[in-house]
Order: sequence, then structure tokens, then C-alpha cells
Amino acid sequence: MSQVSAESPGKDAEIGLDRSDRPRKDNAEQSDHQRTIGQILRAHAELRPKQSAIVGSDFSPVTYRMLQDQIDQVRACLRQAGLGCDARIAVAISNSAQAALTIIAVSCSAMTVPLDPKLTVAEIERCLLALRPNAVVVLRDSKSAARSAAEQRGFRIIEASFTQENKLLLQLAVPTSGPPLSLDDPDPEAPAFILHTSGTTAEPNLVPFSHRNLLAVTERLQIWFELTAQDRCLNVAPVYYSHALTTTVLPPLLTGGSIGFPTNALSVDISEWFGELKPTWYSAGPTLHLAILEKFEQQPAGHAEHSLRLISSAGARLAPDMHERLRNVIGVPVLEHYGSSETAQIASNRVPPGPSKPGTCGIPWPDIVTIVGEDGRKLSPGEQGEILVRGPSVMSGYLNAPELNRSAFVDGWFRTRDIGSLDADGFLTLHGRQKEMINRGAEKIAPIEIDQALMRHPAVAQAAAYAVPHPRLGEDVAAAVVLHAGARVTPIQLREFLGTQLATFKIPRRIVVLDQLPKGITGKVQRMRLSEMHKTVPGKQP
Repeated sequence: MSQVSAESPGKDAEIGLDRSDRPRKDNAEQSDHQRTIGQILRAHAELRPKQSAIVGSDFSPVTYRMLQDQIDQVRACLRQAGLGCDARIAVAISNSAQAALTIIAVSCSAMTVPLDPKLTVAEIERCLLALRPNAVVVLRDSKSAARSAAEQRGFRIIEASFTQENKLLLQLAVPTSGPPLSLDDPDPEAPAFILHTSGTTAEPNLVPFSHRNLLAVTERLQIWFELTAQDRCLNVAPVYYSHALTTTVLPPLLTGGSIGFPTNALSVDISEWFGELKPTWYSAGPTLHLAILEKFEQQPAGHAEHSLRLISSAGARLAPDMHERLRNVIGVPVLEHYGSSETAQIASNRVPPGPSKPGTCGIPWPDIVTIVGEDGRKLSPGEQGEILVRGPSVMSGYLNAPELNRSAFVDGWFRTRDIGSLDADGFLTLHGRQKEMINRGAEKIAPIEIDQALMRHPAVAQAAAYAVPHPRLGEDVAAAVVLHAGARVTPIQLREFLGTQLATFKIPRRIVVLDQLPKGITGKVQRMRLSEMHKTVPGKQP
């Protein structure tokens, strides 16, 4: 077992992504993208060693110097045990702050594979067999699905411990797998971590996300959100998925700011989240926005306590009334943005007085987005087609999937399979997924349009349209809704309401009322599951 410390590497010549005290240079992005996450964090530790990097309600702040010391110790442990830059290290820790620190530290020295600790033994086994990691990090003396899967399949286990009370202090016990190695930095083009897509109809695909990819998207977020070293992001996203790692965990640190971790990210506590932790921004999907909004509305005095200056929204389109309520109740700009696990963030609305248009994903980063038709022809403003993306934030290709990669890329462009349009002002609007489009005879219907129409009814809190089989048309339209507490409305009344909102062929033939919509582990509504449930879910036929 290796449990050793290492001396801190030397000071870098410049600070990299810190832009708070110097103007942005035209070649800044290119030079920064030739560096690694570890090099940028090391530079921040030299510049602002006593500044808090990670804070939480149940542990004392971790400064940049303390963070760098832990990164150095983790690298020394891995290298002493024979694990080099190309080692794949899976991390399966349930505590959000502990998992984030471990992922950050390992990513500075090797390739991290974040694992969702809620997965079953069988699911984790499939992941491990697909990735063949060199080791799996689990909490010392813990019983978990990840430990069981690793033991059953013979994968090396690294024991992680956080033994000092009220401190976020990581220690690793690493079994030796080879001779000691030098304390080299990874290649900027190498994966910092390997992500899983949030697919719901097939096995998740494996997405390698490099240091270069991450620094490219950090540059965008820094400019879009005007991030400085004084900003703090409240992280309420699962740290083992793309949104957290590429938006709310690593970019705040790479820009010299800090991250705040609440005690429980599933239970909104206005006093803790926005009072005690004092974030200047947070990013989430519509479901969590609604929970936060309802808490603020229940505690009208709460809005005076927060220090937010912006809210970021991602994962699904934000309903216009939700956007307006957030802005009015909390009193800060709400910036919708768009990206995927394979591309990270590619478009965003800007902090005022920058360009912003509610209902859109904002203006894409220059020269990285195009909209094409089914024949591959570039479409004119306003026309709907597939969103293609290129540029330094796009992954190099799925792991172990040569046939998938041949269809995923065309002439250097990544095919997102999302349907979108660019308006005359350059704002991107998302209309849905290709596979979710409903093909009703000769008519192509975007489910999101029906969702939004249903949510304009005062009784409807959430809505999701989906395709169902039809003997003559091929597919027809159905929808599921969740009502506001205490609200009552019948499917017939909802269809009558939609008659004033939509063309007749878009009105669902069946609407069911559910207690909740089926969602994946990343919070996205699973329309395919609704389609599968169509024959078994009870509901009134109009």
C-alpha cells in the first residue's frame, strides 16, 4: 500500500484561466488549452493560497493551498503504486463533496471514471467490464455495490478515507500494481475523465473528456457568466455526471472561484443553500428550479438573504412562465444554455447587458454550430434541422465504438441528434431530440411544443408529450401531465384548452394524469418510458 506525500511542483509562469486582473488575449484560449487541469489549479494555489476553493455546511473550508496539497498527495500515492497518467481510476463515493474532491484530485494525475453510487451491482459490473479500470476507489470499510462489483470481477480496490471530523481531507490507500513512476502531468489531449451518456433506451455510451475539452468550455462559461475569483457556484448536481463536472465543479475552480456543497442536494434549504453558503450562482434543470422557486415563494423574505447574481438553466427547456417567475421572485437574470456530454456547453444567454433572449439557448460560441436538413444542407435562419457541433470542447470519439463514431461525425462535425434552429439574430432554439420527434403520418411534431402548451394551463405543473403506435398513421400523439397541488382538471378539459393553443393534428389523442413523470438519473424526462407505459398506465380516454 502506498500512502505518501509529495513536494509541490514549481510555480507556473502565468496563471492560465484567471482573467480577473488582465485583458483577454486573442490567443489566450489556444495557449490555455495546451495545459492541464492540474497545472491551472496549481497556478491558482500559488496566486491565492488562502482563498477558499471548496466550502460546505458540514466541513471547514478547503483553501487552494490545501486543495493543491491533496492533489499532490494523491499523485504521489498513485505514482508510488505504479499507476501512471494513462491509468483509469473509477470513483464510486456517495457523498457529493467527498466524491468531487476525489474526482478532482485523481483527474489531475490520471483518467477518472465517475460512477453513480446508486447503480446496482449488475449495472456497475457492466460499466467496469466495458472500461476495464486499473482500480476502483471506494470509502474505506464501506459496503457498496461498487465494492461488491469490483471484488466479484477482480478489480483492484483503492480505499479512500475522510477520517478527520468536520474536515474534507482525503487519504488514499493504493495497492501496488507496478514499480514507482515519475510525477509527470497528463497530456492535455488525454481524457481527464470518462463520462456516461444519459441514454434511456440503450446502454450508455462512454465519452472521454480531455483536459483540453474542459479548459475550452471553461473559457466559454467564464465569458458568458462573467466569472471571477469572487464567484461561488452552489453545486446541487450529481458530481458523477457531465453537467456538474463541466459546469458547476471544475469551471468554478479553474476560474479561481469556489464551490459550495449543501448538506443535502435533494432537499432545498433556502437558509443553508443561499444564506450560509453564499453562492453567487447555481445551475440546474427545470425540476430543481421549481423546487427552489416554491421555497422562495413560501419564504418571501428569503430573497433578501441571497447573494446570487445569476441563475443558469440546462438539461431541458425552461417554460416561459417558470423563467419569468424565477427572475421576478429571486430577482436575478436566468440564463438558459445548451450542451451535451459529448460537446459540453456550446451556447448560452449572457449576463445583462449582453445578448439574451428568453426561450432560447442563447448565441452559440463563434463558428462551432450549424443547422442542417436531412440531406445535410445548411439551413437558413428559422428552419429546423439537426444541430451539428465542432470545436475544442467536442470529444474525440466514443470509447470502444468505431461504428458509432463513423455515424456520429460527418466532415469534422459531431451530430448531436438534437433538432434546433437559429434565428436571424443568431439565437439557438432547441426543439427536441430526433428520436423523440413524433411522426404522425406526414406530419413531424416536436413534443416540446406540446409540453409548453400544456404548461400554459394554470393547473399543469409538468408535462411531457410522447409518441404512441397508430395502425394507420404509424404514430400518434399522447401526453402525460403532473398537476399543481390541489389543482383539478380533466383530460377532456385539457384537450379543449389545447384547441386554442395548437393545430388540431398536434393535440394529444390521450392525456393521462400522473403523480410524477418518469425521469432518468440526470433528471431528464424519459419519453420513451412513457411510450412503453402507454398500454399499462391508467388514464381517462377523451
